[in-house]
Amino acid sequence: MAFKLEQLPYQEKAIQSVVDVFKGQEKNTFDNACHYGVRSNIGTLSQEEIQENIKEVISRNGIPEEMAQLSTDNDLCIEMETGTGKTLVYLKTIFELYKEYGFTKFIILVPSVPIREGVISTLKDFGDQLEEIYGFIPDYFEYDSDDLNRVRSFIEEQHPQIMIMTLQSFNKDDNILNREQREDLFNNIPYIEAIGKTQPFIIMDEPQEGMDTENSQERIAKLNPLYKLRYSATHKVMKNLLYRLTPHDAYEEGLVKKIEVFSVAEKNDEATLKLEVTRVRTRENGDPQAKLNAWRWSKSKEAYDFKETPWLTAGDSLFEATDNVSYQGFEIDRIYKDIRDQQFKVKFTNDIELVEKEQTKDFSGIFREQLYWLIWSHFQKRDKLREQGIKCLSLIFIDKVDNYIKEDGLVRQLFEEEYAKVYQEEYGEKPTKEHIEKVQGSYFAKTTKGDYTDNEYSMSVNSEIYDRILNDKEALLNFDDPIEFIFSHSALGVGWDNPNVFNIATLNHSYSEIKKRQEIGRGLRICVNQDGQRVYDEDDVEEGNELNLLTVVPNETYESFVSQYQEQIKESFGTADAGAETRHTHKGDKVSEKTIHRNNELYESKSFEEFWDRLARKTNYTVSFDEEQLVEKATERINHLTIPEYEVETRRNRIQELHSDQLEDEYLGSTSKKLKKFFAPIDIVEELSENTGLSYNTTMAIVSGLANETEIAKNPPRFVQEASRIINQVEMEEMVRVMQYDTTGEQFDISALKEKVKTHSENIKPTPKRGIYNKIVYDSKVEKEFAGYADNDDEVVCFLKLPDFYKIPIPTGGTYNPDFGVVIRKRGIKSDKETELHFIIETKNTNDIDDPSAISESERMKIKCAQKHFEAIGINLEINYASFKGPIKDWKTFVSESDIEYEALQEQE
Repeated sequence: MAFKLEQLPYQEKAIQSVVDVFKGQEKNTFDNACHYGVRSNIGTLSQEEIQENIKEVISRNGIPEEMAQLSTDNDLCIEMETGTGKTLVYLKTIFELYKEYGFTKFIILVPSVPIREGVISTLKDFGDQLEEIYGFIPDYFEYDSDDLNRVRSFIEEQHPQIMIMTLQSFNKDDNILNREQREDLFNNIPYIEAIGKTQPFIIMDEPQEGMDTENSQERIAKLNPLYKLRYSATHKVMKNLLYRLTPHDAYEEGLVKKIEVFSVAEKNDEATLKLEVTRVRTRENGDPQAKLNAWRWSKSKEAYDFKETPWLTAGDSLFEATDNVSYQGFEIDRIYKDIRDQQFKVKFTNDIELVEKEQTKDFSGIFREQLYWLIWSHFQKRDKLREQGIKCLSLIFIDKVDNYIKEDGLVRQLFEEEYAKVYQEEYGEKPTKEHIEKVQGSYFAKTTKGDYTDNEYSMSVNSEIYDRILNDKEALLNFDDPIEFIFSHSALGVGWDNPNVFNIATLNHSYSEIKKRQEIGRGLRICVNQDGQRVYDEDDVEEGNELNLLTVVPNETYESFVSQYQEQIKESFGTADAGAETRHTHKGDKVSEKTIHRNNELYESKSFEEFWDRLARKTNYTVSFDEEQLVEKATERINHLTIPEYEVETRRNRIQELHSDQLEDEYLGSTSKKLKKFFAPIDIVEELSENTGLSYNTTMAIVSGLANETEIAKNPPRFVQEASRIINQVEMEEMVRVMQYDTTGEQFDISALKEKVKTHSENIKPTPKRGIYNKIVYDSKVEKEFAGYADNDDEVVCFLKLPDFYKIPIPTGGTYNPDFGVVIRKRGIKSDKETELHFIIETKNTNDIDDPSAISESERMKIKCAQKHFEAIGINLEINYASFKGPIKDWKTFVSESDIEYEALQEQE
């Protein structure tokens, strides 16, 4: 199996965001980027030019400057939700930076071995396909201190180079790269300095994982990066945020799996002796203290609450601290840290001992329930997925390896029992023991002493198990591999995922140590079939019937799971609204199903019948370009193009003190000098042709009509990029201008508006007064509020959230589905005549179709296409009191505009 590479618009947008920061950059060549045997990345833009480019990018991407955290530091941030292809995005960015500017030196800095292996795996999986697209493949290698020849090649080679390394490779003075005394130094300087002379781009994968400490920053600075490109779903340090794809964005746009949660939690367990050590603190002049969660009597509630005690120390009685007679005899003997495992422990005089973050209770019942519902969910999906050529995998995190590895391990025994039980229920026969063993795959590394561990070093030295964890994703996806259930320690949650993980259970003895976003992130990717091709759900798939549905089974309440998830989203994005929605399924009960009823009185009314008859006509389009118009308009706009001066900047810094590991300096000022470039006209033609897809003849016609040669001379690379953008924009506008919609003679069938519609969505707004249905399923806050006002406006006869099947074809591929249809009855002031007006409305968070912060270029294109479609089917306010309106921000705007238009029509009559 080989994964198929896709050209996904959101990924291309993230890639282009970085590339456009360097608009105007002179292309690196052998002549201008090689010095004394070192091939470097040479930047020719001033800091001011870079900042202007950044502002242009964030404006295009709708990111406010205060959110972007603009900085003159050489850091650029890309924020992408887990499972949306972050690794592939920065790898393709490398290809684009070489293609556009000739940059050749790239270091991918990773925080862990699993992530490093994931990068290498991605390069292997997509290398041939990337080479087919770009015509080259960079030399890439994993840094190895025993093979400095690869590092030497990295420094010297003209061909693009990618070196993949961890912080541990150079974060200590005695690392090979930092040593100053070696026989094989590069030009008599340490390799770290030689690498620095290449001014590499450093791609920081998950920089929050240890790359922003003071020591790490000092070490990274020695690599002398031209720029640091920071990629993460959860940045802790934010500088120059260029692009953001939040969990909410990814979820809403169908870029990741939908999520459901099977909550398995105890209730009414006050009678248990449940205890948990929550916190331990040490004091300089005293014994350690601990806080415990325990059942404590609440006088106000007249009931027991499982909540935290005050700080307790040796000699304290848990009975007295909780006023709970069940804890008689629980007197603290000692609080200490175990030398062997470095964990804090609390020992009582009755010989009971607790480990920090672990509870004392019987978990077998909880684990059994979790495994039952995980296996049940797995079987519900398995056969359905197999029909589509998709293998179903389930992932089980455990926090005690012994619970699975040992023959009598609790988790192993429970899984075998529950698998046999569910299999019997589903298939009517009992599975063999051999069958149950084959469907399991356990991924735990083994130390030289024979102990199993999740330690990364132990994983790396045990190549067989290590490769199974990180490098056999494709094998796991093959139907020939019998493994369907993967058991792992929680550490597998970092740097590992698989597109066909459809179910996840976390069996904890304590509150989950895995971050919720990290936990669900292991299974968020869109699934793939046996050909390695991603399989997406159709736009009109009923909720709950998606192929791409991730089921999470935690051992806590749904409310607890969601609150922790939202806190993590809020911590990362400032608001919990950025998170993906989850569906609540308690212990395997079916997802709550809601029925929406049609208002037959309105549905059968003459008003709605006339409106639907007008609205229902289908169209198709034709497109034909007028090359002369394209050349004329593009030439005119490019002639108005103003290019900033191409300059060289000189900075003056005075070194105050020089230390072994850093230097201190004082900035004394800077000056800039304008530069000119000489070029051949054929270069401009060739570059414009490649960037726009136009033929040489058409491009030559545009260039021949240019009258602003002085602007070209200021900065030819910048001119080419700006001119290309203008031409592409004109091409798009011309396509929309000359595009023609014609009716096909077919109609959307009114009977498709069913009398009852079932949904699992939580986003439901009641519309009982004037809605064709008594409720609508809304996609945004704007839609929700619009529907609420419509339902309460006395002028509204009826309205409808347009169904998913009402789709308008568009030339860029795909279809477009407007938001609302509204019938309004107005009465003139001068007469009692009543007039019904028909409106189709597209709601957005703006009234301005050219607002880039609220409407993307593709959405703008769709709205313009819709205008032509509705013109073609006769939607015309002056002729038949019908109109398409978009974008509309709110009901107030719509009413105001419709009133003005109606009054104008009255005046004409």
